[in-house]
Amino acid sequence: MRRMLGCSAMAVATALAGPAASAGFDGADVLICAPVEILACEPDIKCEHETAEIIDLPQFLRVSVQDKTIVGSRPSGTAVNAKIGYVAHSERKMFLQGVERSFAWSMGIDEESGRMTMTIGDDRSGYVVFGACTPR
Repeated sequence: MRRMLGCSAMAVATALAGPAASAGFDGADVLICAPVEILACEPDIKCEHETAEIIDLPQFLRVSVQDKTIVGSRPSGTAVNAKIGYVAHSERKMFLQGVERSFAWSMGIDEESGRMTMTIGDDRSGYVVFGACTPR
């Protein structure tokens, strides 16, 4: 009986810890996101792998849903200061969207694992960025 109570207590503790553990990626905390794989695409041309340096994308992005900003430093030295215009949550995923300069962007973050996919595009080209986020 004592063993059964111990197992039950452990199951309850695990269930209670689950939502708290996933809360780190739901926008309540500042996130640091890093691109891992980048594809650059243009019409009539096959998408090609690129690096953050070649497309001048920051190696780290500071995502603050509370402040509605994404900031970082490009390899060229210029700053990124994108405003988050839209935030939505669906099926344990957080979606962010906005516009910076002439590019529209959209970011999806898995609220349990921190996996991230971002698309960036204008009327001539598009980028698909796969990466990961971690609470700051």
